[in-house]
Amino acid sequence: MSQLLRSAIALGATPLIFGSLIYWTWRLTRWSFLEMMGLMTLLIGFIAFLIAATCLILYLRNETRSGVTPQRTLIVRALLVGGLLVLNFPTAAFYTGSAIKIYTQYTVEISNDSQQPIERLTITGPGITVNLDPIPPGKTLKQYLQFKGDGPLEFSGSQNEIEFSGTLDPYVTGNLGGHKILRVKSKGLCEIIAKDR
Repeated sequence: MSQLLRSAIALGATPLIFGSLIYWTWRLTRWSFLEMMGLMTLLIGFIAFLIAATCLILYLRNETRSGVTPQRTLIVRALLVGGLLVLNFPTAAFYTGSAIKIYTQYTVEISNDSQQPIERLTITGPGITVNLDPIPPGKTLKQYLQFKGDGPLEFSGSQNEIEFSGTLDPYVTGNLGGHKILRVKSKGLCEIIAKDR
């Protein structure tokens, strides 16, 4: 196999592999340094694409002129390697869009720290109202929110016929994200904890 073709394959596959590793590791760990690595991979990946495309074109030109490799084989190689190179773009777009959506969503973690179920819990924010299913004693659930404006984030609910309500966050907006923990204790007592991203 020609060095030019090997270079095109390596330069096409490397950003795809590293970008995937960075994205899925970030999804699992949320380590902030991976965000910068992801942005660097986009830039390096684009440069790698340009170099790989040049290598592929030079390989095809050289092989066509020499006449050693059959035309059908060249077409198949061009389609496979070209497809690998082009695959980087929709993959990068998916990872970028997904990361932006995750980064800007607001997470509310509800923990029922009591011996009674939470029969009703409603979260209200700018442009959204979320009615949650009953939460059994000792259970925790997460709710991911995307706001449609700015304003307060509030909650209300009932537990053992006791009504409770409060403000999770006095001001939220649709593109900054955040994370709050709502601990519901006995007799409608609640504790709100801000969690670092």
